[in-house]
Amino acid sequence: MQVDRRREEHRGCFGYRFWPTGRTLYRPSPRTALITRCDLEQTFLLNLDDREYTAWPVRTYPRIEERLPQNVPSEQLIQRAPTVLVETETVDTGERKDFFGRTARHVITTRRIVPLDRAKQGRRETVTDGWYIDLETHISCDPWWQWARTGHAFATFLTKGEDGDVPTFKDIGEPERGYPVLSKSTEHAMITSRNGSTSDHLSIAETEVIHLSTADLDPRLFEVPAGFTLVSRFVRSPLLLY
Repeated sequence: MQVDRRREEHRGCFGYRFWPTGRTLYRPSPRTALITRCDLEQTFLLNLDDREYTAWPVRTYPRIEERLPQNVPSEQLIQRAPTVLVETETVDTGERKDFFGRTARHVITTRRIVPLDRAKQGRRETVTDGWYIDLETHISCDPWWQWARTGHAFATFLTKGEDGDVPTFKDIGEPERGYPVLSKSTEHAMITSRNGSTSDHLSIAETEVIHLSTADLDPRLFEVPAGFTLVSRFVRSPLLLY
């Protein structure tokens, strides 16, 4: 990344798991590169294997002052009563470690979603055990809440004709706003099936930064290479042959 541009490369896989045998069938997806150019107000998605690309305008967001209601009577700002409590507890263990010549903090963050009255979702808890460094990673056209690193986020599922859950937030400890170089998140979620029974769903996600460089970058990294064909879309999931 540079001040007004970013390049992200990715390669995933698509596939299926067959029941009841458990046999899996996976194929790698094409290698892709996502280039964001704030100076051009354009985003480019490159298919590096097939030498194709798509393009669209950079998404814009209201500035923070534009999101604040102006001259709205206070009674109109009253929302429905909260149905879930989102509690985030941050604990700095005091441990420090060197990553890429930078001092990293060892921080454990526990995020709890606690159902209140009329909640539509079950209890959920995510514990993130991570190491964080001070590193600026935003570019000029990123939305303000990314570089400000403030506020809260909450996702809710909507059913047609029904309102989603309304959150209320509680922070315990100072939130960690650094860049994670090593983290492991463990989530426990209570899932309710159609017959009314509940079960504890466990998921684990781990991330690790294996290389960090501040060397000068070739400007061509942020350009569409010569010979690439502009297409309206390209297939990112490979053909699976049985």
